[in-house]
Amino acid sequence: MSDKMTYVKALDTVLTAGEGIYSDEVMEKLTALKVSLEKRAQYKSKPGKMTKTQREAADFREKVVGVLAEFGEPVTCGDVAKALGESGQKVSAALSMLGDWRADGKGEGRVERTVGPKKVSLFALKVM
Repeated sequence: MSDKMTYVKALDTVLTAGEGIYSDEVMEKLTALKVSLEKRAQYKSKPGKMTKTQREAADFREKVVGVLAEFGEPVTCGDVAKALGESGQKVSAALSMLGDWRADGKGEGRVERTVGPKKVSLFALKVM
């Protein structure tokens, strides 16, 4: 089985074959692009390493879970936002990541969403 062709391998091939054919400026840009892709691949290959923003988002989701546990019953996104003193948009995004209804399938499945009276979405911790 042959190795999968990646952007880095493709750029390496072009850089090797392109010596003397392309201008120095083009070779410089391609080399910089290759280095950038290598750095990104190296960063992605470290599971568990989160950026500052990702850590903050994970911490915030845990706060949302804590508030849902305190309420103990299905509540609206606005109720959670008031309890945390945060915007509804931020809480809604956190609830989406905690739920399993996201279209991209990236939800954690820890929160369930139901529709209450007046078609209001209510959120509660899933009973595991």
